[in-house]
Amino acid sequence: MDVNRATASDWRELPGCTAEQADLLVRLQAQGVQLSGPEDLQQLLRLDPPTLREWLPRLVFHWYGAPAPQRLAPVAINRAGAAELQERLALSAERLQRLQRERTRGPFRDLADLQQRLQLPAPLVETWIGRVSFEPPEIPPQEPTRPSQPAERGPSLPPTRSRSIPLPRPGRQP
Repeated sequence: MDVNRATASDWRELPGCTAEQADLLVRLQAQGVQLSGPEDLQQLLRLDPPTLREWLPRLVFHWYGAPAPQRLAPVAINRAGAAELQERLALSAERLQRLQRERTRGPFRDLADLQQRLQLPAPLVETWIGRVSFEPPEIPPQEPTRPSQPAERGPSLPPTRSRSIPLPRPGRQP
């Protein structure tokens, strides 16, 4: 894995790499910060020597002349699945459940609506600026309508004969 081009999910594949560590590395990368070697990584993340030794066989340190590409597109908060929300926004299980529950009540309109409905602290919301978007949820495709068919009838009854009962005529007595 190229440490200066890795995504948050790449970092999370390393044993013991936390969401906070992955987020820090990706944010620095997006601002053009590059790591020149294992010592930079160890100091930045305060890794213990056994963890660094375990990671090193999987890491490559390439130096690039230009800044790293822009970070990933924002997370579509009204459309993203649970795994993407949890990974990209570092949500706790409780916050993820609240987000999903609130999303069923209606899509989030903007960052302020999201903060209010989930009762999120301002410092967390600040970290989401530019990292979330608020497209409306996708509407599942409608199933094609079938031509209407006559309703099924229950078991048929044998036809009955109608008997006429003579009714008294007005003005005549029987």
